[in-house]
Amino acid sequence: MAKMCITVFSGSIDRLTGAAILASAAAAMDMEVELFLQLWGAYAFKKDVIKENVHFSEFKEKADEVAKKLQELNIPPWYEMLKQAKESGKVKVYACSTAAKIWNASKEDFELVDELIGAGEWIEKSKDADINLFV
Repeated sequence: MAKMCITVFSGSIDRLTGAAILASAAAAMDMEVELFLQLWGAYAFKKDVIKENVHFSEFKEKADEVAKKLQELNIPPWYEMLKQAKESGKVKVYACSTAAKIWNASKEDFELVDELIGAGEWIEKSKDADINLFV
């Protein structure tokens, strides 16, 4: 089975939406998908942040327009896309253990996270992936 690994450093919803679309598409194509959440990516997955996050990284003046268009196109929020993709059993989400310490968080403080792992473990998991992305 082909494997895609996505390192998620950004916590902005535009980039998270892109990562969720790629992860969902890869899972639908019967690929194994693993995400590794670093700093702001991990922060965005915190239970007290995930649904409240409305931050865009690019063209912030277009944020309302893009959000409205996503809604018109019936594209679910990025976290719902990932939740659905995870239900396929092909998607795993790991949060960086250092990021968890920075945010004073445990695994239970995150949504959709399967496990906390270190950078070395992520490198081992991703070194033989067919596709490696950094968002």
